[in-house]
Amino acid sequence: MLDFLIYGSVGYIGLIFRLAMLIHFFRSRPEWYWFFVIIFFGPIGEAVYFFVEVFPTIRWKLPAFERMERRKRKAWLETLIRDSPSQEALAELALIDRKEGRNERAVELFGQALARADDIECFYGRGLALLELDRPEEAIPDLKRAFDIDPTFKFHESSLALAEAYETAGKDAKAVQIYEAVLGRTTVSKAYYNYGRLLAKAGHADRAREMMDEILAKQQGLPRYLKRQERPWVRKAKAFLKLLKHRHATA
Repeated sequence: MLDFLIYGSVGYIGLIFRLAMLIHFFRSRPEWYWFFVIIFFGPIGEAVYFFVEVFPTIRWKLPAFERMERRKRKAWLETLIRDSPSQEALAELALIDRKEGRNERAVELFGQALARADDIECFYGRGLALLELDRPEEAIPDLKRAFDIDPTFKFHESSLALAEAYETAGKDAKAVQIYEAVLGRTTVSKAYYNYGRLLAKAGHADRAREMMDEILAKQQGLPRYLKRQERPWVRKAKAFLKLLKHRHATA
């Protein structure tokens, strides 16, 4: 009876582990050969998949602990700005509010911080908060200020946010200008994908296809950890290429 419980439990644990690896595979969608490694190589294949694909992506600090630390930090900042509202404290509190989805308050706090001195982080943060509130026309001046101060800020994320704001506001031509400026300085897939979408929208299907091909081509020389980060853009690029092909076939 004891042997049955021991070996039966091990069998159930192995089955659960295999199911967990398969769920991770279908969610993250790595190369298809991993599916066969998990299925046909048993526990060894599952262990290899875990250490190569799962282990590097594990967040060691649980979200619950992160939330608890953030609440403590926020409570301290709230007290600090009541007693001595410095620009740094206001900006950090605004950033926490934006991360937690309190964008209206984040806009207000970033504004109070900017009243003390110009700061690229505050312009960028308030612009993002306004963009998330679906107020692109108001977001554009802040994001433009951040872009003018440093077009490479946050590894070009501020530039891409400005382009997104222009596109959301219906100013595609200005968005295209930003993407063209960014593409001369970076190989960020998000820039290529969004630029390609706008090109297709404007009727330049061949150039749009080139942008998607660029995303796929650059994957060859990337290290594994970057390939994991790039997978969503690879899937989007492939799907968009199929869409362009379908449009061409039905035109």
